[in-house]
Amino acid sequence: MKNSKIILPGGAGFVGRNLVKFLAGVLPAENITVIDKSADHLQMVKKYGVKTVEADLSEKGAWYDLFSGQDVIIHLAAQISSLHDEDFQKNNVRATEHILEAAKSAGISKIIFFSSAAVLSVRKDPYADTKLQAQELVRQSGLTYCIIQPSLMYGPTDDKNIGYLINFAKKMPVFPIPGHGRWPRQPLYIDDICRMILHFLNEFPENKVYSINGKVIFYKDMINTVFRELGGFNMSVSLPIPVFKFLMVTYQKLIGNQQFTSDQVDSLASCDVFPEYPWWDEFHIPVTSFGEGVRLMLQEGKTES
Repeated sequence: MKNSKIILPGGAGFVGRNLVKFLAGVLPAENITVIDKSADHLQMVKKYGVKTVEADLSEKGAWYDLFSGQDVIIHLAAQISSLHDEDFQKNNVRATEHILEAAKSAGISKIIFFSSAAVLSVRKDPYADTKLQAQELVRQSGLTYCIIQPSLMYGPTDDKNIGYLINFAKKMPVFPIPGHGRWPRQPLYIDDICRMILHFLNEFPENKVYSINGKVIFYKDMINTVFRELGGFNMSVSLPIPVFKFLMVTYQKLIGNQQFTSDQVDSLASCDVFPEYPWWDEFHIPVTSFGEGVRLMLQEGKTES
């Protein structure tokens, strides 16, 4: 794997930023190429010395040429939330079609595709539907694939999931919780996922689909863990879900930052518990507990500030 050339479409998002940092520690940085449509996010990975290219993967273009000479694709591009269904179709399905087309033109034979545990959910939404479509495109592509379906991932530079909760708890002494709060979550610390990807690069699994999930923790217990690690005085208050949604939308409009949608709240309340098989034993990866993960995020934040 040491001389492998790896290309990461969508590689400047949260998962990509952490994975690029990790891979740049074990591979020559010049062997790593990141394509992303966000110039701001690309600035966050440039510091690792990797090649970065700004491009919209939902549109065909000169970026196809970047696939020439590459050995493995790690497909991270995804539309996770949006108020417009077309964004999911464009950035999850159409972008995947283009990535696979570029791969075949360049003669690349291996792809690691980040799907989502959402495709296994009892409740479907545009995100889950289009991720499932993209997953099937990869399966039918003729490339040797490894598909992972991770549950909620979190870690440094995360500003949408646990990072959002941490930042909110820092600002507000009272933390609203939708309903009774006993919603099961299965968070995965991003470094554990990075170690797994390194394992796959060294021993590529042929045409495998892995459901990768963390240990179950209730949402309200996640919030209490965040409070404990912050070390301040906070309290939580349970709100009826419709009231929670209204306040969430109102708050996001006031701060001008749309991070969550009603669909995501409904997904939280669906009580999904995904298969929990001991991947940590199979791939020899020590699991980071949720409390330890939050602590590492806070330490990383102090280092960067």
